[in-house]
Amino acid sequence: MSRIWGMTPVWALALVLGLLLIGGCASWRAEKSAPPLGAFIEVDGERLHVLDIGPKESALPPVVLIHGASVNLRDMKLALGDGLAKTRRVLLVDRPGRGYSSRPRDGWKLDRQAELIHGAVEALGVQRPIVLGQSFGGAVALAYALRYQDEMAGLVLLAPVSHEWPGGVAWYNRLSGWPVAGVLFRRLVIPVYAPLAAKGSVLKSFAPDAAPEGYYEAAGIPLLFRAGDFRSNAEDLRKLKPQIIAMSGRYGEIRIPAAVLAGDRDPTVSPKIHSAALAREIPGVYAEVLEGAGHALHHSRTARILAAVERISGAAAAESGRNAVPAR
Repeated sequence: MSRIWGMTPVWALALVLGLLLIGGCASWRAEKSAPPLGAFIEVDGERLHVLDIGPKESALPPVVLIHGASVNLRDMKLALGDGLAKTRRVLLVDRPGRGYSSRPRDGWKLDRQAELIHGAVEALGVQRPIVLGQSFGGAVALAYALRYQDEMAGLVLLAPVSHEWPGGVAWYNRLSGWPVAGVLFRRLVIPVYAPLAAKGSVLKSFAPDAAPEGYYEAAGIPLLFRAGDFRSNAEDLRKLKPQIIAMSGRYGEIRIPAAVLAGDRDPTVSPKIHSAALAREIPGVYAEVLEGAGHALHHSRTARILAAVERISGAAAAESGRNAVPAR
């Protein structure tokens, strides 16, 4: 074939190379504007980007913050990390394949992500943390609790994905998984097109609340449009539902202090399908539906989330006191 889309092979090649150059420049700009904030911890041959802030000597339980889809640890730092770090130790982690963390071949598995995050927590000597996850991060936090709850002080879930939902995933996440077209899509289209539409998507994800001023830049959202980050995020979402279905029958096993909070106007993760069901299934869970709040309630209702963390801290302390062995 002498022509491609009406172009000679030379011009077609020039176009592809030009798009690759634009994509490479976009990735460079994204990393320059949002560089790593923390240190790199090696766990099972992977490098996890972890930010460790707050007083290590605090008597309050440390908190591990697990971010959702399409963002990185900067999102949690802006919303909750800096506030929590005033009184306690806080660990923020780029989930495997996201932000600046590397990813194994099976890094899409919730259990594997929980295992790697747990390895980083252990490597840093953090004991009995409260694990807090938002949205997709809530699913990872549930997997973490089902496996490691004996090593946790408590669990806080914000608009978590927890139960089977109708429908699938967005077309671009499906396309990303195609063997050849997906590679071309991630390397040629996403770095050029996605940033043009991203700010509108951010506003939609916060609705009905407003996004914080300067959020797009401060949260490092352009990091998502690098080819590897986009591939990992899309794979996470494509492969999530079967894992949720398999995990959803086990929530009754969670016995540690737990809280579930959701916004009643969340258009992304239905509070009725997910949070309300969790409230029925986790024994003794504290559940709260925040009136007028959307999906990003960790940004729009920060004070309520911090209060929930304090509540779980108190419940964990009370439980620890009940389980203490009396002195002889």
